[in-house]
Amino acid sequence: MYLVDYHMHSKYSFDGECELRDICETAIKRGLSEIAITDHMDIYSDKPYGYILDCANLYQELSDIKEEYSGRLKVLAGVEYGQPQANKETALQFIKDYPLDFIIGSIHNMWDDKDAYDYDYNKTEYHVVYDGYMEWLYTLADEYEYDVLGHVTYPSRYIYEQTGVRVDMREYREKYVRIFQRVIERGRGIELNLSGIARGHNDTMPDMYLLKLYRELGGEIITLGSDAHILEHVGLVTEKGCEILKEAGFQYLTTYENRIPKFLKLE
Repeated sequence: MYLVDYHMHSKYSFDGECELRDICETAIKRGLSEIAITDHMDIYSDKPYGYILDCANLYQELSDIKEEYSGRLKVLAGVEYGQPQANKETALQFIKDYPLDFIIGSIHNMWDDKDAYDYDYNKTEYHVVYDGYMEWLYTLADEYEYDVLGHVTYPSRYIYEQTGVRVDMREYREKYVRIFQRVIERGRGIELNLSGIARGHNDTMPDMYLLKLYRELGGEIITLGSDAHILEHVGLVTEKGCEILKEAGFQYLTTYENRIPKFLKLE
């Protein structure tokens, strides 16, 4: 089986710790054939793009790693591109400066550059944050560069962790329809983020309801990612992710090279 993991973070991410070679060796041991390194490039309203990511050293090392592991593991130079609308000029400059194989477009930070993770949902009505998140996500889907949208229910995890409330995605059906239709129109996709399973939370982003909705709307482009920040999670639940995709009605998994999608039959 050709196994892939298209979302992982190295020591170059502010919240990562892994050496690139250690990630590659772990991926090989787990039976992976292909990985994408997608360190965080979160865009802030008042800072240059290099504020959060050492791009020069990361992408130079990735270039070396690609060559070193050629024939054993396919390694893609990717990025998790966070809320580019926060500072359009610097976000566009990053894309020009660093041609990549794969871009995950994500929303983490919203108003005042505050991450959805940082809200106290026992004091803040979660609908306020989630409604805002949906608008930020649509703007990203509609106007900016990405290949897939990442963890498209991002605030829901922290809402649940703090309050025990699981957001009913049926409440947001029409907003997700709007986003998914725009993604499909642009020839882009979404990811199935498996971090919740890897971390023992028994959830995925998005959940099965939204996966099936995306598929019913005609969505075909979808990638799998562990969102690994530690070696233990690299490729840990890839096979489980393939099973989830088949259950949701997908026949193909998407891979990339030079930002061109390719389709891999789900066995």
